[in-house]
Amino acid sequence: MTFTAIALRQMRGEPEGLKRMSFKSYQDLGQAIDQMGEPTDQQSALIRATMQGKRLEYPHRYEQETLLNLHKAKMHLEQALLLLNM
Repeated sequence: MTFTAIALRQMRGEPEGLKRMSFKSYQDLGQAIDQMGEPTDQQSALIRATMQGKRLEYPHRYEQETLLNLHKAKMHLEQALLLLNM
């Protein structure tokens, strides 16, 4: 058996290696994305300003970075879900 056939068989259910997620895992990922919600107009404006390098003064800068990181994380989760559904 060639390495390609072995690799593909392993993906289909062997106990080790990369494999597809369960349907429940897809649902959980979708729920996590839904739970994060959508940014308000004000949050979107602050995200844009942050991406342009505009920083708030401390202590608000920490929360500003947290908002940007949440936005980035949600975008990456949405992209991951799209890739996994292909």
